[in-house]
Amino acid sequence: MSQQVAEKVTSHIKAHDRLIEIFGMDVEETRAGFAKVSMSVGSNHLNAAGLCHGAALFALADVAFALAVNCHGKMALAIEASMNYFRPVKPEERVTATCREVFQGRRTGTYLCSLTNNRDKEVALFKATAFRIDQEPVRVQT
Repeated sequence: MSQQVAEKVTSHIKAHDRLIEIFGMDVEETRAGFAKVSMSVGSNHLNAAGLCHGAALFALADVAFALAVNCHGKMALAIEASMNYFRPVKPEERVTATCREVFQGRRTGTYLCSLTNNRDKEVALFKATAFRIDQEPVRVQT
């Protein structure tokens, strides 16, 4: 798929995925099979222990996954996702989710997303599988 398709899909997801705005995420880079999304951990991301909530980290990875998988130009939906947490993320840290495609079949694709803090330490690893349907995520024709 062309980078033009990836840009249209990215614009559509940024405009319609409410978590991007709610969590203050920044979409840094996208292309078919790849996305990089980051956020700074604020008070709205914290759990009762005063650390970044695992659900906020999962959401960051899930948005990166959605961008990477849908930038192929065919709508894809998650059919499985899991996450391993390695170290805590403190308030005011910046977390970056880098998602890459590891397998692309005719209907399914598997993706790994590494989450790192602003010291380049891996804090979590997200793995997901998507199923492609015969529908465009947005109207991509020019």
